Amino acid sequence: MTPSRLRPKIDHWNFRRREECRTLLRWLAPRPEERILDIGCGDGHYDALIADSGAYVVGIDVHPERLRIAGSGNHNDRTEYHFVDAERMGFEEASFDKALSLCVMEHLGDDLRVMGHVFRVLKPGGLFVFSADSLSNPELRPPERFRHKERYAVNNYYSVETIRPKLEAAGFELREVRYILTTPLTLSLVRFSWQLERLPHALKFIYLLGCLGLNTIGKVVSDISEHFAGRPDSGLTLLVTAQKPRTRPK
Repeated sequence: MTPSRLRPKIDHWNFRRREECRTLLRWLAPRPEERILDIGCGDGHYDALIADSGAYVVGIDVHPERLRIAGSGNHNDRTEYHFVDAERMGFEEASFDKALSLCVMEHLGDDLRVMGHVFRVLKPGGLFVFSADSLSNPELRPPERFRHKERYAVNNYYSVETIRPKLEAAGFELREVRYILTTPLTLSLVRFSWQLERLPHALKFIYLLGCLGLNTIGKVVSDISEHFAGRPDSGLTLLVTAQKPRTRPK
């Protein structure tokens, strides 16, 4: 198995993703009987955690293999999964209390169309909680942003300045934003993780050993570095909470 195929198996404990997912789930604050839409649900790992709160989760994705894993490994009586393109979702209007998307927005071809669909299917007052690639760190060089875009099929990078007008055009009100993976030290660790993911199959052992170090010692170092960074205005990932107004504007 190549490093690129191993990557999905370690995503849930990857130091780059853990704060992102933990924060978004806290902002989502699922409650019993809520209906929650997960856009780009992948293998359903987080849906199973959300369902533990008593909420009902509908996961959609366009990758059949990931949906197969979700249906076999994370399905229960409060989860369901569908092969659905987020740009063409046909769920009924006001049929969900909240929506979640973990690092999927940057891969979409038409993010405004998806935001419009999410707005439509949310009930008044409903929350849309998501993360997206930003790569706005001033230490990042343009060639690095380009290589990342090419390697990970990224269509859009986001900042507070670019996401706000898109959400408002869809009808949302921006509630909370936060950049993570913001410091030069954390960026160095992330650069090392990118190099690991480029290793060939013959060096799989080095890949796994490097991931273990990053996701243990590296995570502690990154957390300490981020703790003293305050609330910076740039970072590798942008976390967002937006709300559908409870009443229509006059």
